[in-house]
Amino acid sequence: MARISKPPEERKQEIIETALALFQEKGYENTTIQDIAERMNVAQGLCYRYFKSKQDIFAAASDHYAASFVAHISTPITDDLTAIQKFNLTVKRLFEYGAKHEEFETAFKNEPEISYSRLQNVISRFVDLMIPIVEQGVEEKVFHCSDVPTTVRFLAFGVANTVHSNMPDENTKEHILSFVDTLKEICKNVLQTDSDDIGAGWDTL
Repeated sequence: MARISKPPEERKQEIIETALALFQEKGYENTTIQDIAERMNVAQGLCYRYFKSKQDIFAAASDHYAASFVAHISTPITDDLTAIQKFNLTVKRLFEYGAKHEEFETAFKNEPEISYSRLQNVISRFVDLMIPIVEQGVEEKVFHCSDVPTTVRFLAFGVANTVHSNMPDENTKEHILSFVDTLKEICKNVLQTDSDDIGAGWDTL
């Protein structure tokens, strides 16, 4: 087959992005390195020049996925919103991205060591985003907690790891959304708020 020469980093990124798309479409188990090579219109050996195995490709694709996830939830929020509006929007972005990439979320369960490190990285960044939002809520007297960083970490890591602990092989979006009502209740209790606006828009993905 005709081969187009590309710089190594560009070719490596192409493999990663192609693999990510195929993992999303077909799932991790049903995707082979040959599938990736065929989608790219290159010889299978080219993939092995950059990666030793499908697991290595998945690890690189997971890093790319995590970075994209963080970029999505980190999109700037205007300062004129209330703390609850910012809180709802940031959590919704988390749900949106996971639901949009449901097949890749399912693939994570097949490589638990890879998935754990990437998940912890994403949630750590999410915590960094949420701390100033909750601090604003405390200032606005809609949230009530004495230790904001610990409270946010408790919420973020607890919920994220619970959602991912029983990720099904299919209907991932429905699985993620099934936690919405419970998450609303947990957030209201942990943040000690009486506002019924917590969770507005979370179930409209």
